[in-house]
Amino acid sequence: MDRLAEFREEIDKCVKCGTCRSVCPVFKVIGREGGSTRGKMTLIGARQEGKLGLTETYLRAIKDCTLCGACQTNCPNDVKTTAIIAAARAEAVDELGVPFTASMVFKNLLGQNSLMDKAFKLATRFQGLMFKSSGSESGLLSRFSTPLVGKGRLVPQFAKTFFLDMEQVRAAGGEKGLRKTGAPRVAFYAGCGINFLMPEVGLKSIAVLKRAGAEVIIPPEQVCCGMPAYSTGDVESARQMALRNLEVFEAYDLDFVATSCATCGYGLKTQLRNLLGGEAALTERVDAFCSKVRDITELLTGELKLKGGENPVGARLATYHDPCHLGRGQGLREEPRVLIAQSSGVVLKEMKNPCACCGLGGGLSLSNYELSTEIARKKAENIKNSGADVVVTACPGCMVHLRDGLHRFGVDVKVAHVVELL
Repeated sequence: MDRLAEFREEIDKCVKCGTCRSVCPVFKVIGREGGSTRGKMTLIGARQEGKLGLTETYLRAIKDCTLCGACQTNCPNDVKTTAIIAAARAEAVDELGVPFTASMVFKNLLGQNSLMDKAFKLATRFQGLMFKSSGSESGLLSRFSTPLVGKGRLVPQFAKTFFLDMEQVRAAGGEKGLRKTGAPRVAFYAGCGINFLMPEVGLKSIAVLKRAGAEVIIPPEQVCCGMPAYSTGDVESARQMALRNLEVFEAYDLDFVATSCATCGYGLKTQLRNLLGGEAALTERVDAFCSKVRDITELLTGELKLKGGENPVGARLATYHDPCHLGRGQGLREEPRVLIAQSSGVVLKEMKNPCACCGLGGGLSLSNYELSTEIARKKAENIKNSGADVVVTACPGCMVHLRDGLHRFGVDVKVAHVVELL
């Protein structure tokens, strides 16, 4: 399958002006043309024309990207750069296959709750062998390098009880097609980060949604949103996960599907449509599902209303990091800030360039941890200079990478999810 053929005209729209270089987090670190989006468009264009093979230089160029979308937002010709780079990765996977470790995760685990659950529970039992205490509550330090985690990386501890296994969560499974009240019915989509690493964010999300007047159900059959597979180029695995989630959630009578993960929300709103919307038999079903998906900050400042408290004198200073998949991906920038402003005991102080990528996205933190860490260095510096006591965000993935970066660069600032302030 020639995945790049449909982007031929889009690639040609790039006039090589270089505007992307000023906002690209990768180029700012490595300073080489192959790190810029302009360089990537040149290489991908040559590849599509049959002038370039899958060389090491080409593969490194398309991998060294966070898919943050800053280049596309600033492109005067509105070139769909992230979709082109993702297609280039998928085309490479079509020819070379999915890397072994990624294949094991995407094809055998993320799309199957029972296997994923068993794998993570096994990992929980042995995490003491691979990781050591960091001396803080924010996570563990890896003792040695693995295919997924570099040595010395700060990683979150696996939850003792996964979110979807918790008794109160199981009790909220909901009956298909039946409503208990006349309140708005909201299905909560947890995602892998909340399920396996941060169940406290999920529990707080449920509590806040209920405070806002919603009936909350949590479908136990939900699986990974597919974004990790999509970012790696494994489009077929991503498609299977998207289809599974569509089948799971459409079985319930719902008003909204809420998530507290920016990446999952982007995956369910946008990528699910891209993965499945082209199939005529699925178009109406996909449109119906995607129209119900909301980030929790969007829902709490939109269809649902959450009353906030007063900000007293001497309140904690908080700064906010815009997740790329929320700010640029979904256009949601003010909504989290509105909720922070409503939070009792918290005052928002903006950091410099809050929408700059933290370095996690696009699989970069796994394929090139050193590069992703250097991107995080500037973010850590901006957080420190804000003078804030806590950096708040709306994406568990960003939370993981921010904690790692702040720990690595000696910045003593807590990291929290927006819902944890409410």
